[in-house]
Amino acid sequence: MISFVVVLGTISIVCQSVETITRQNQVNDRAINSIKEKYYQERRKWLTGTDLH
Repeated sequence: MISFVVVLGTISIVCQSVETITRQNQVNDRAINSIKEKYYQERRKWLTGTDLH
């Protein structure tokens, strides 16, 4: 019985860790995508010459 509780506790901790890592990866992906979008916008301006005022 005690080992069953330990196993359930371990599984719960692992699931929480996986969820936390997944959430952090999603945040990182959003940040990376935002930086990429800004880069491509600036690059587009540079290539088309619209950044020269």
